[in-house]
Amino acid sequence: MQVLLTGATGFIGGHLCRQLVAEGHSVVALVRDRKKAAALPESGVEQVQGDLSIFERADLALPRCDLVIHLAGVVSAKTPDQYDRINFQAVKTLVHCLARQSWRPRRMVFASSLAAAGPSVPGVRKTEADACEPIDDYGRAKLAAEIFLREAPFPTTSFRPGVVFGPRDAATLTFFRMASRGFGFRVGGPPQPFSFIDVSDLVAAVIKMTEDVTGDHRTYFVSASEDTDSERLWDVLSTVIERKVRVVAVPRSLLYGASRVGAALSKLFGFSNQLDKKQYDQLTAPAFICSSDALSRAHGWTPRWTLQQSLRKAWEGYRADGWL
Repeated sequence: MQVLLTGATGFIGGHLCRQLVAEGHSVVALVRDRKKAAALPESGVEQVQGDLSIFERADLALPRCDLVIHLAGVVSAKTPDQYDRINFQAVKTLVHCLARQSWRPRRMVFASSLAAAGPSVPGVRKTEADACEPIDDYGRAKLAAEIFLREAPFPTTSFRPGVVFGPRDAATLTFFRMASRGFGFRVGGPPQPFSFIDVSDLVAAVIKMTEDVTGDHRTYFVSASEDTDSERLWDVLSTVIERKVRVVAVPRSLLYGASRVGAALSKLFGFSNQLDKKQYDQLTAPAFICSSDALSRAHGWTPRWTLQQSLRKAWEGYRADGWL
């Protein structure tokens, strides 16, 4: 099959693109950064140059594709409205562009987020039947995109992964760098439980979702069989890197102050704030845990990687690539 893939040069997109090609599929990849595109497979990938704004062109003719997988989005925005513009409005633009083509995809798969569902109660995994209560602009934009996709003129699947671990992830690299220096941090108070997923398991899940031939709109959580928390994460990292990691419990007031300073500097100098209000709200939530049982029942998918295995694979990947 031929797949239109946005976000192909990102962390998850890179792993997914390579796996699709390895399985004999062809990929039409939206590419914004030519330098990053050099890491894509040399064969089996047709590149379309541009960012998400390309779908605004009324005359844009896209290669005929069986499926669309939309991974591109923003996690750390320069301004709050950027979450809405890229994570929601650009999804609408893409769907309208696809509706103008002479062909229709069999299904569109959309990378949403656990943030779209909102925090959970510690010890109680959220399911797809639970009400969505996002607490930040990022989660609200992702949920708005999910709701819009339920009315798309072709079947769609939105998936909400937990924290994704794996090689070549610039976002979680920070944890590994801190651990390699012998320290880590978490928010003061009880450790925050959260769901995670290894990138290999997530890629396998996404490919399973593309096999859905029904006309239904779907939504799934994607998580490992086990959950972890903000304290155990550092304990497991200590085991993986074979070095004791001393964890500092940061008071919420100090974290909030740092987020406000970061927001001011981001606005002044125009960089993406890694500790914005969204990040603060998520770090101080009681829990973010979910169940992927519905996905397993529907598609026979089973997560394989434990937390320790996933962190070890990521650690070894970072070192092999010279990131650590």
